[in-house]
Amino acid sequence: MNKKFLSEIYKNIKMAVQAIENMYPKFRSTKLKEFMKNTKAKYLEYLEQCKILAKEKKLELNDASIFSKTMLKLSITMSTLFDKSSEHIAELFLMGTVRGTLSLYKELKTYKDADKDIVELAKNLKSFEEQSFEEIKTYLQE
Repeated sequence: MNKKFLSEIYKNIKMAVQAIENMYPKFRSTKLKEFMKNTKAKYLEYLEQCKILAKEKKLELNDASIFSKTMLKLSITMSTLFDKSSEHIAELFLMGTVRGTLSLYKELKTYKDADKDIVELAKNLKSFEEQSFEEIKTYLQE
């Protein structure tokens, strides 16, 4: 149970980081670039926490599949082919954040009996994603 839950959290974070990295060259707004840079840094902190918990609990983390990663990159490339505006990038990031947050809600329900520190990490990540959602909405009108 702990391995599966922690791996799901890990995948969530890795996909968010990859999405930011894939979108970063497309950002035109300096403010949006700065926001995404800070957001990525925070995701990397959560990623490190995942790795520490996995090491402490002697768990091996499963990463997202190559297919999922490729589909994410292709989706971002296609979605930004003709529209690289801050509004469109913010919209894409919002959709990804919603998917990540929904995933965390489901995982928290499914693995409510997991180790307390893993549950706490998931709750903190969910709060961060909800906060990011609120902040990124301001770029929809830039």
